[in-house]
Amino acid sequence: MVMKETNYSRQRYIWIEADSTWSLYASVPRDSCDNYNLCGAYGNCIIGESPVCQCLKGFQSKSPETWNPEEWSQVCVRSTQLNCQDKDKDGFAKFSGLKLLDTTNSWVNESMNLKECRIKCLGNFSCMAYTNSDIRGGGSGCAIWYGNLFDIRQISAGGQDLYIRMPASELEADKHKRTVVIVIYVVATAIVSGMLLIAYFICNSRTKFRGNVNFSNFQKSLILI
Repeated sequence: MVMKETNYSRQRYIWIEADSTWSLYASVPRDSCDNYNLCGAYGNCIIGESPVCQCLKGFQSKSPETWNPEEWSQVCVRSTQLNCQDKDKDGFAKFSGLKLLDTTNSWVNESMNLKECRIKCLGNFSCMAYTNSDIRGGGSGCAIWYGNLFDIRQISAGGQDLYIRMPASELEADKHKRTVVIVIYVVATAIVSGMLLIAYFICNSRTKFRGNVNFSNFQKSLILI
């Protein structure tokens, strides 16, 4: 086992008897997103993106021009701030495919369901997120987080749903955007379907017309014979 202070990594080697050499067996962190809290509060680490740190939906960079590795830990802030007086109007936005967050400021109850978990989190203004504590068998238990959310990472498989507290205005804006997209999609689909239907009838009419003309010429030929 080798501990490297220069890059904060731990490497495990195994001895290959046939070659009389040490071979690297495993190394952690495996990628930059494995580094603890690389992207700071509400920053989502996504391998394959450039930069790897992306603010969650509903959050934005305090200063886009300083979006660099040295500033990632203090970049993402809410697009719309929460208001304690309107906490009863708050809701939760669903984020999928995440690993569980830093559990320093978390609370777990294995007997609660997801609905009860939501109610408990909503009733405490300092509660910022909740999810099932166990995702097996459709999900059970309750895990909630207080304060800022750290060490967020998007993973390709086996990720978990996380419900993050959002002000009502942010949720309404998101709902409006989804409605607009749905309306545009429905209208566009109807227009394309209508054009295809019209084109079909035109082509079908022309085919019948040509068939009638050819049959008429055939009849005239028989009469002349």
